[in-house]
Amino acid sequence: MRHKPIVVSERTLARTRHFEVEERVLRFRDGAELRAERLRDGGHRAVAVVAMLDEDRVILVDEYSAGVHAYSLGLPMGGVGPQESVEDAARRELSEETGYTAAHVVQLQTLRVVPSHLEHSVSVCVATGLSPADAAGDEHEAPTIHSYPLSRLFDLVVSGDLVEARSIAALALARDWLRQAGPA
Repeated sequence: MRHKPIVVSERTLARTRHFEVEERVLRFRDGAELRAERLRDGGHRAVAVVAMLDEDRVILVDEYSAGVHAYSLGLPMGGVGPQESVEDAARRELSEETGYTAAHVVQLQTLRVVPSHLEHSVSVCVATGLSPADAAGDEHEAPTIHSYPLSRLFDLVVSGDLVEARSIAALALARDWLRQAGPA
């Protein structure tokens, strides 16, 4: 059995609207200590939506990404409200970012993003039975909506058109799940 190190101390180094930088001193079984920093998510949850237009076509959005100061192709995604279920957040984000609503939403998995330094996770949902919605978007600039064959995921990644890692992982997970379960 593996033993986690003992947390000797913790302190907050900085706090923003969305994140908290925390320093931890950890003591391992051999007595060695490590000073580690991590980015805590402040209790914020996130959802990524694999929205299937049909058995093979998935919706991707091209929107501005402040972290890299560039436009990035990826899945509709966003925060999960404090009293909101992951499935309800997936429906809301899908509607706000793409103008579609889903008859069926299934949560597949929760993925960790850089767990060595980040507390952040994203829940992956597959949305099927799509139809146009009447919801207004919440973005400063409306994202550009594209549909791509899920069967061509590898081509999108190799071409460099799709580099957003959460989207790539979610699409691969959904592709395999859909092959086994079939669309709703």
